[in-house]
Order: sequence, then structure tokens, then C-alpha cells
Amino acid sequence: MSSKLVFLDIDGTLADERHEVPISAQEACKAARSRGHKLFICTGRSMPKIERGILDLGFDGVISVAGAQADVNGRVLFRHDIAPEAIDAATAYFERHGIENYQWQGADGMYISRGYARHLESKGSAVWKNGQFARYWHLIDDIAVPDGSTLGHVIHASKGSYFSGADPDVSFDDVSRDLGEWFTLVHGSYDDISPNNGELLINGVDKGTALCDVAKDLGYSIADTAMLKAAGTSVAMGNATHGIECFCDMTTTDIHDDGIANAFVTLGLI
Repeated sequence: MSSKLVFLDIDGTLADERHEVPISAQEACKAARSRGHKLFICTGRSMPKIERGILDLGFDGVISVAGAQADVNGRVLFRHDIAPEAIDAATAYFERHGIENYQWQGADGMYISRGYARHLESKGSAVWKNGQFARYWHLIDDIAVPDGSTLGHVIHASKGSYFSGADPDVSFDDVSRDLGEWFTLVHGSYDDISPNNGELLINGVDKGTALCDVAKDLGYSIADTAMLKAAGTSVAMGNATHGIECFCDMTTTDIHDDGIANAFVTLGLI
């Protein structure tokens, strides 16, 4: 059997809402690697937001920040940063339209607005103040910007995200159009908080482009890859959202019903 490249998202695929990886998924990943397949995390999170316990399960690499960075066998294959003027333009746009909840993230950490910090605190989340990730969280208001410089020139980020308040003066479509010079907007994970929310991805960069670059670097064809959408075989979890299953070749069971293990069996990986 030929070796495959398998790309796994974290949230809702590899790990559940408690950030825990089911035992069946851990065992399936171990079994697939023992048969010669190469497994990669492929996530919208930046590297500093991935729990050490997940990385320690054993992967051949990580695609992070929605395809803007790829680490393969311990080396950085590529890293795309947002242009400084794009960060400055979007930050000014958020402030102009009263969007108080936003963040920029990348390999150096997460840079959050004061509104986003209040959101984390309201959830009882202490990740940005203590614990494994504390040193990677930074309030934008506390960033020292030298005279003659701008926030965009001081921080390094590869993705942004935001959500608006209850009565925004701009819609998702407005934001997508107005910032389209620099970003492709996709709906984020804040649907239960605000209908106007999104992730700001660098134009022309996404998980699909990253998968292709990793496959090419390792000498694999796209036909020998498995992931959502862009892969040779695309798989949706039974608990998938936003109608993802409509774009995939197959749907497996829920994450809590051995979703990864069942997918691996169907794909002949284990």
C-alpha cells in the first residue's frame, strides 16, 4: 500500500470542545503512522495556540494559521506574514466601525484588542493571563510602537479574526468588500456570538495552497492526500458545520463516535 499524506484539523476533528483528543483518534493516528502514512495537523490556529499535549501525539508536521505557515519534520517550510499596511488598514477599519473584538495572530503570538480580552474574561478563560499560552498573548494597547512607526510594522501576524457587537454598522459582506484588497474573509467560529464575524486570510493563501506546497515538497501527488476540500480525498466529520459535508467526498461519524478511526478504516489507512 502506498504512503498517504493525511491532514487533520484540530477543533471538532482531532479535539473536541474540551480540547481533548478521543482515545480512538489517538490510537488511529498511531496506527496510521505505524503503517507508513504521514500525518499533519492542519489548523486555523497559530503554533502558539496548539496545546503541547496535541503536538506530543506525534505528527510529521503542522500547517497553521489557516495555511499561512507550514512546519515539516521540524523545519519551517514557509511562513507568510500579513503586510504591515494591511494590518494598519484593518485595525483602523475596526476602530472606525466600532468593532471592538478582534485579534491578530501568527508564529510570534496573539495580539488582541481590549474588547477581545473582555470577551475571554467573560468566558472565564484565563489562557491569556496564565498557563501554557500566557506569554504569547499581548494586549494591542500595551504594544510599544516607536514614533514614526505603526502597529503593523511592529507585530508579525499571519491571520486576523473579529466579531462585531449586536448592532454593527457594517455587515460581513461589507467587511469582505472593504478589506478585499488585502484579505479573503471566511466565517469564523463566533456564529453563536455574532452573525458578523470572520477570519481575515491573506489573499491567495489557505489550507489548500499549503497542502499542495507540502505535498510537492515531500514528493507526493495531490491524489495521495486526505483532508477537507483540497485534498485528493476530502472528508467531513459527522459534526461538521457550515455545510462542509456538501463539499467533501465522504462524511465520517461524529468526533465522539470514533470519527477519525472510522474515516481511517474507510480510507484504508489502518
